[in-house]
Amino acid sequence: MNVLLNQPWLLFFVVALVLFISSLIGFRLATASRINEDSHHHEQINSLREGLFVLLGLLLGFTVAMVLPRFDERRQLVIDEANSIGTTMLRAEMLPEPERSKSLELLRQYAVVRRDSGIVGPEQSLQATKDLQAQLWQQIVAVSQTSQTAVVGTYILTLNDTIDVSAKQLASFENRVPKSVWIIITIVAIFQSFAAGFSLKRRLWFSLVTAPLVIAVVMALIADLDSPHTGLIHVEQNSLQRLVKDVAGAKP
Repeated sequence: MNVLLNQPWLLFFVVALVLFISSLIGFRLATASRINEDSHHHEQINSLREGLFVLLGLLLGFTVAMVLPRFDERRQLVIDEANSIGTTMLRAEMLPEPERSKSLELLRQYAVVRRDSGIVGPEQSLQATKDLQAQLWQQIVAVSQTSQTAVVGTYILTLNDTIDVSAKQLASFENRVPKSVWIIITIVAIFQSFAAGFSLKRRLWFSLVTAPLVIAVVMALIADLDSPHTGLIHVEQNSLQRLVKDVAGAKP
């Protein structure tokens, strides 16, 4: 299931196919049983179909409301991280040599790693991030042992904020729609598609195909928003890209 959720358009094709088959099975079963020839039974099936459609719509709407704030949070964290790294670099300029040059070089590397993490995913760059954070922290610990000035104190605060932002960003990417929600949506969608096909008196391909396609598109959109490294919708890394370009240009 993880493969489907991380590949939104593969999810689209799989869901569309499953729902179409469910609709077709429902229609063929209704045709074989001739249940729709009884107007009373037909009305009950229509009511069931509409009820399931409303329930599915509510579930999809609820899920969209879950993923949109998380997507916005991920975009904001990119800006926050770029600002935090930039501030840390400005304060590193005031450190005594040779710690100043060493810290700035590590921060340049860190900016590149954090930019790339937004493209390949925080999990892929987690070890590199931790290694650079450890080196930066060891560097300032060495400075603080010989110089406990206000400059060193403010640098420590901003470096700590930078490390905290990276942890928040990782947590935000791990905060996905629970699999149980996806399972419930899929089950309801299958029953709704089956009921839609079961309610047809005659085979109408437009009805059998359109509803599964629309439901599959919405589910793929939700998965796309929920997995920012795949699909068509991405969390842009513009702020970090500008920071990397600026520090590369300012590098002596």
